[in-house]
Amino acid sequence: MSLAVRPKTIPTSTDRKAESGMDAAPRNALPSHHVLLALPVAWLCLAWHGVGLSAAELTPLETLGQKIFFDTTLSNPAGQSCASCHAPEAGFTSPDADENSLGAVHPGAVKTLFGNRKPPTIAYASQSPKFSAGGEGEPTTGGLFWDGRVADLQEQATKPLLNPLEQNNAGAADLLKKLNAAAYRALFETVNGQGSLAISPDNEAKILDRIATALAAYEASSEINPFSSKYDAFLAGKVKLSEQEARGLELFEGKANCFSCHPSRPSEDGKPPLFTDYTYDNLGFPRNPKNPFYRMPTSINPDGDKAIDLGLGGVLKDPKQYGRFKVPTLRNVDKRPTGGFVKVFGHNGYFTSLKAVIHFYNVRDAGTESFDPAEVPETVNHTELGNLSLTDAEEDDLVAFLKTLSDGYIVPKSPTTPTKPRQPVVPATYDVPKPAVPAESGPLTVLPHDFAGARQAIRVFRFVEHKRTR
Repeated sequence: MSLAVRPKTIPTSTDRKAESGMDAAPRNALPSHHVLLALPVAWLCLAWHGVGLSAAELTPLETLGQKIFFDTTLSNPAGQSCASCHAPEAGFTSPDADENSLGAVHPGAVKTLFGNRKPPTIAYASQSPKFSAGGEGEPTTGGLFWDGRVADLQEQATKPLLNPLEQNNAGAADLLKKLNAAAYRALFETVNGQGSLAISPDNEAKILDRIATALAAYEASSEINPFSSKYDAFLAGKVKLSEQEARGLELFEGKANCFSCHPSRPSEDGKPPLFTDYTYDNLGFPRNPKNPFYRMPTSINPDGDKAIDLGLGGVLKDPKQYGRFKVPTLRNVDKRPTGGFVKVFGHNGYFTSLKAVIHFYNVRDAGTESFDPAEVPETVNHTELGNLSLTDAEEDDLVAFLKTLSDGYIVPKSPTTPTKPRQPVVPATYDVPKPAVPAESGPLTVLPHDFAGARQAIRVFRFVEHKRTR
């Protein structure tokens, strides 16, 4: 009989009730110091040295953010947490396959009300630069939400709590009262100071910032940004890709041109790729006729079924930006709780499989098939995609590669021939501002990303370097 330490695990959407109802570890997790009997030593070794089995310990501030993230009592009516739309088991996107297949947009705490877009992943969102509208010859970059309407994670964190189409709280006073009743009240005051939850005008004025700081800290933690996919293990030389996955990677960086918007190489200083250049693009997605937003009352959607989602252009009031949405990370793009789970893709969830998305990018402009018209045809990107001349088998190879980007991969026990770590292409030049951290909470680490310069300059440089280093 052997002794082993059970590693900390990330709560899933099924743990939400337990998280909001008790001030204890998630139902399927134990504190890292808890000693269990009869667990094989090999499992412990994997937890310490493998890729993706265990999450790092959280600071008090990050732990507070985790508690808030999974708390289903912080909505009106109770029942919806952040994890209701951003579940770990689905790559921090929607955990509800039925909602995905019925229109991709989730109801809020009020189950008859819907917004107009599917939930984006919050995994690796902390790596995004602050929103910048660009300028002459410079692309718009960064920000959060599909349309970039907030500058950074700190600003984004509390928006859903007050949105009537999401968690539907009336204001800061409501949240202060609910946190007073939370099982983790003591932790909140440990992080923010004794009396920080007392009902007072001063605490009411500060409560949103305190919630935002905790949520931003958790969302920047290694629990949500673990870099633990098979591709990360491949980059580290710990595993090989299968023949099909390797062909998919070659296509990704070559013929399919995915690399242009989704950089796949480590930065010059070794930071892992984030598979987004943080720009905005119109890929020509049609309107999703299943979107329940079209059936919302005029107080929410005054244009009814004629509503057009202008994306970034609606935020900037700029017709040249109409229909553009933020280029998402491809990390966890296929992560799902079960093989038959329905995931949706694009800002409106029009496509329900990776194969369908890739096929659309491949033949959209080839004239061989007809698709529904783009929602905003005037700004569609016809230069970098639409007629890629990929075969059906090559589309499948790309899907196989994209599946290697799901976090939680466990390096096999059996030894494999080490592979040479991949060489960088683009250096990281932008440092992400760190959320303010109360002194009591301990350090918070936010990794910088590898975004640099204007999109076209980056792409030309990548193309030249890619050809030179192959």
